[in-house]
Order: sequence, then C-alpha cells, then structure tokens
Amino acid sequence: MDLWAHRIASWIANRRLYVWGICFLISAFAGIGYYDANLVKQFFVKSAVESPGAESSKPNRVRPTASSPSVDRFTLLGAEVVLVAKSDHFFSARGAEAMRQVVDALESLDEVARVVWLDRVPMMNIFGLPEPILPRSTASESLFAAAKDKAMRHPLIPGQLLSDDGQAMLLMVFLEPAYILNDSSATTLLRDTADQVAREFPDIDLSFQVTGRVPALITAVGTHEANQLRYQLIGYGMILVMTTILFRGLRAVAIVTLAPFVGVFWTLGFVRYFQDTQNPLVDVILPILVSLVGLTDGVHLMVQIRKLASEGLSSARAAERGLQQVGMACFLTSLTTAIGFGSLMTAESVWVREFGQCCTVGVALCFVAVILVIPLACNSWLGQALHVGHAESLIERNLTRIGGVIRWVIRNRVSLSVFSVLSTIVLSIFTYQLAPDDRALDQLPQSSEAAQAMRFIDANFGGLEVCTVEIIWDES
Repeated sequence: MDLWAHRIASWIANRRLYVWGICFLISAFAGIGYYDANLVKQFFVKSAVESPGAESSKPNRVRPTASSPSVDRFTLLGAEVVLVAKSDHFFSARGAEAMRQVVDALESLDEVARVVWLDRVPMMNIFGLPEPILPRSTASESLFAAAKDKAMRHPLIPGQLLSDDGQAMLLMVFLEPAYILNDSSATTLLRDTADQVAREFPDIDLSFQVTGRVPALITAVGTHEANQLRYQLIGYGMILVMTTILFRGLRAVAIVTLAPFVGVFWTLGFVRYFQDTQNPLVDVILPILVSLVGLTDGVHLMVQIRKLASEGLSSARAAERGLQQVGMACFLTSLTTAIGFGSLMTAESVWVREFGQCCTVGVALCFVAVILVIPLACNSWLGQALHVGHAESLIERNLTRIGGVIRWVIRNRVSLSVFSVLSTIVLSIFTYQLAPDDRALDQLPQSSEAAQAMRFIDANFGGLEVCTVEIIWDES
C-alpha cells in the first residue's frame, strides 16, 4: 500500500501538465453543475416509464355517477395564506361589520381567489337553509351572544377558525397564482388591505398578522439566502485567520487556503447533480464544513512540506516527499470523515440524507483538491522561499509539546479502544430513544411576523398542520 501511495505522490508532483488537466476537467464538470445540472443529468438519468399494470394494485375508486348527491365541498385545507385577526369584539355589531368588510376587501383583490372564515362555515337550520354564524350588524347583543355560544359548539369552528377565548380568528386565504407577481402580493398586500379596513373601526381594536405556507416559505427562503452568504463569509474568514496564525509565511497561507477554496467550488458544483431541493443544511453548513475538513488535510501536508523545505529540499521536491509521507494519513482521515457523514444517509429525514450524501462527496473532492492543488502550487512561483517563517510558526514551536499526549495514547491504546467502543454503544442506545421533532417554526427567524403568528396559532389553535383521513372502497 505504501508503495502505491509513493508512486501516486511522485506522479502528482512530477506530472504537472496532467494534474492541470485533471483540475480543469473537475472544474469544468463543477461549472456545468453551477450553470445547469440537467445538461449532464439527461445523459445519465432515464425517465421512469410507468408499466401498464402499475395501477392494478390500487383499489378501484368509486367515480361520481348520475345518482351521486350534489354537495358543496367545504374544506379548511389548502389555504396558501392564513390571516390572524385579533379583537375582543368579534361577536358584536361593529365587530361583525368590520370582519365582513375585511373579507370583502380581500376578495376584491385580483390576487385572492376566496376567503374561508367563520361566517362561511356550513350551518343548517331546521328548515334546511344555510345560516351564517354571525348575525346581521343590526342584531341585538343577545343574538350575538347566542351566536358566540353556537360557534363554540360547532364541530368545525373552535380550535380551527376561532380561539377558545373568542379573541382570535383565522381567515384562510386562497390565492390566484396567475396574479402573484412578487412576494408582497402574498404577504404585505393582504395585511395592509385588512389594516386599512380596520382603521375605519378604531373602537374594536382589530389587528392582523400574516402567516401560512406561502409567507413561511418566503420568509424561510429570504433568511436562507442571507444566512448562506453571511455564514460562508464567516467560515472563510476563520480559515484565513487560522492559517495566518498557524503559518507566519504569506506564501504558505495562500497555498493552504487555496486548496479548501477549490474543494468548496468543486463541491458546490457537484452537489447540484444530487440536490433536488433547497436544503439549508447543504447550502449554508456544507461549504463551511467541507472547507474546514480540507483545511485540516492542507495544514498536515503543508507542515511536512515546510519542514522538508527548511532542511534544504526544493519546494517541488519537498512537496513530493511531503505527499509521500503524510498523503496516506490524510487519505485515512478523509476516509473516516466521509464514512461518518455517509452514515447520515440512513436517516429518515430527506434533508439529513441529502446532507450526508453531499458531505461525503464534498470530503472526497476536498481531499482530491488538497493532494492536487498544494503540490501544484508548491511547484509554481508561490512555492518559492516556502520555508520563510517556518521557525516562528505556531505549529512548529508547539509540535513537540503534544508528543507526551501521543505517547500516552499509544501506551494505553487497548483500554482506550475498548472505552471508545463501549461509549459508542451506550450513546447509540440513548440516541435511538430520541424522537425526531421537525417543526415548520424551526425554519423561520423567531422575530419574523410569520413565526410570531405561527407561535400564536400553536398556542391558541393547536397549530396549522392537520391530519387527513382518506377512506377508499371498491365497487363491492
């Protein structure tokens, strides 16, 4: 194995033209992923063709016939936006008038298809005629009190459209997709329209908040894009600061940081062939994580190269010898890291599985970037006087101090291995007792309007998520 590692290291260090070609091909493939991953996917992925008998295992569903009853379908599901209305006077003449005007104003917008709210819930009287929950605005206080009592006993209203204390109401807003041209059409426009009507009724203290599937998605995407740039800049800045502290030579810093940056560029291009969703774990955490893994291998390799260069070897020869001496150690480090990330692909969560897959690809590409880019850079003008600052660097001055710890680990390797295995087993038992808790609220900034409204709905309505039961029967 060592012989093969030495031969590969020598080939990388001495065949610069071929190494340049490999780097170019990998970069081109990654560049296509940035531009349009489907250009490559279409040559490797065949569209699945459903077999003729695929539907045979499904039960025969009953289709409506001429004798099927004609009913008006009512549902609380599918609303893209939920408007949370708060007031102490819903069941009053002024409150009922205000809410009806709010609903009329919302439905007058081109962006809104319809609004489902408390007054649209089916209610049949003894004559078989539909009856709204809220009385007319001219009704007496006793009728509004009776209407509130009736609403609280309705199977679809309490906890669905009206809070238990009667001070919060949900308006389920269904949108017209053709008219949604920007984010504000599905968020601020609806709230501003409702607020404008509410200002005409200052005596009932009516306020609104916007949440729901579409506002939450808009908030999550905006936060995701902001975090993606912010955390990548923080991560890359940390790499630059750490390498500057570890290596006092400017050329060594440039070479060590170049390899992780190339590895991240390759990784983000390649993962587009595997990533089908906008996964914040991949887009935000992956670049930082992969760059730090690549930095670790780069530091190990550069320390050895600078040590050999300080002993009188040329930069090219030091790169070859350094890669021969620590290349296999870097490979084993990357291999164990990739296996660890690969274990995430056994998770039930699609995001976690995708993250584990992309991390495994990223670690492999970062290792390739380190063993190709660093020797290549050492053979260029960057590798001149590479040993400058070697004696003053933090690693070389403190490398001998860790020798005692390493010797203690080697002396107690058996007991430490047994302890590690037993600890892993015990911790795995505790881990498998944990229940996953994935909430839509966790994806939103806690200060956003969508998150605040969602917390309010969680506390007063039991949350927005609902369960559905589908009942299917065959012809018999």
